[in-house]
Amino acid sequence: MSILPKETVAALLREAERIKAGFVPGEAELANAPLLSGWAVQPLAAGLVRLVGFVSGHPLLPDGCITTSAILAADEQAGWARTVSRYYRLGPRLGE
Repeated sequence: MSILPKETVAALLREAERIKAGFVPGEAELANAPLLSGWAVQPLAAGLVRLVGFVSGHPLLPDGCITTSAILAADEQAGWARTVSRYYRLGPRLGE
C-alpha cells in the first residue's frame, strides 16, 4: 500500500467535490483519457471499488489488462470514470 502525498489527496478531494457539485467531464478532460474495454467492477476494502479491464492509450502502461486505482466517480451511461489516478473513457463492459 502506498501513501499519497497530502497535495495529491487535497487535489483529489477538490475533484470529487467538483464532480459532486455537478461537473461532467467533457472533451478536454477525456481527449487523452485511456480507453477501458471489457471492464468489470472489483471491490476493494472499506467499500471502495476499482475497475479491471483492457486498456489502450494509457500514458504509463502498455495496452492490455489492468486494474485501476479506486474510483472517485463514474457515469457508465456517459462513458467515463474518474479514478484516483486519472479519467478513463469506458468502452463496453465485460460480456457486452
